Amino acid sequence: MKYRVTDLMWSYRCHNQKYKPTLKSLKMNKNTYLKYPLMLLLACHAGLTNADVNLSTVQNISTHKLINIGYRDAPPYSYKTSDGHVTGYVIDLCKDITESLKKELKISDLTINYVPVPLSMRTTMLNQHIIDMDCSVNTDTVNRENVVLFSRHYLFVNTRVAVQSGNRVQSYSDLAGKTVSVARGSSDLVNINELNRVQKLNILILSQPSMKEAFGMLSDRKCYATIINDVSLRQLVESSGNPAQYKVSEAVFGAPQNLGIMLRHGDTEFKNIIDKALLARFERPDFKQFYEQWFNRTLPGKNINLHIPLTSDMHKYLTRKAS
Repeated sequence: MKYRVTDLMWSYRCHNQKYKPTLKSLKMNKNTYLKYPLMLLLACHAGLTNADVNLSTVQNISTHKLINIGYRDAPPYSYKTSDGHVTGYVIDLCKDITESLKKELKISDLTINYVPVPLSMRTTMLNQHIIDMDCSVNTDTVNRENVVLFSRHYLFVNTRVAVQSGNRVQSYSDLAGKTVSVARGSSDLVNINELNRVQKLNILILSQPSMKEAFGMLSDRKCYATIINDVSLRQLVESSGNPAQYKVSEAVFGAPQNLGIMLRHGDTEFKNIIDKALLARFERPDFKQFYEQWFNRTLPGKNINLHIPLTSDMHKYLTRKAS
């Protein structure tokens, strides 16, 4: 069975009883209700996902012939085009994974259900079995490994800073006493918080719900700088309509970020299948063409080019045997 979030906003069947949520019972205002229907999903997930929490992800996929893939608007990793197609670098990697699952589980008619996932809800939606894997931009960190599992890494990125072109950003000292924006729940926020504390920079940090909104603070001149991983930052600058308006730091802030597909904690059987499929893709002779269609060519439906070619260091990183 295929579910659509928009179909689930108004009426659900939970535990064999009809459930009709009201604004009063959920104690949320109208805007919150419309913006976050996923809260309703969490309230009724048992009757919607068909997932048996006593079974592994692989067993559930095999039984129901359905996989729920989480994504969000984060080009080039994942996004929806104007014609309604979900696409992106990680989405394509996850398509390879579903093909491997079909062969492994001998399923010819596996249904792929794409579920939009707010950044702050990804862990909860995984652990509540609303999605089976989050195929977007996810940083593998020690703290997150306590609650979720990560696939082998599909990219590494660095935290960089963008300012208006007339401003200066050569090192962290240029941020002292300034106001900066950063996405809530991101590793970029962890990096700048640590830098601010250790270096005693007195930075005012404005956390925003998404990277796009963090960048919007800079565009509207409501902050001196925005702090985002370099791939996403390049995408936002190129999509701004006036890339020359911004200056991106050559300096990086904090350690490199390792990105992986996010899975449920302890889901090692599923991870093994995913890791095998990812390594097979990275080792293919045509991988450079595959990579550069997302990072060094015009993005489908976006009319922008990030101009980030595949380097030998990145290829070695992706094809290393140890994850």
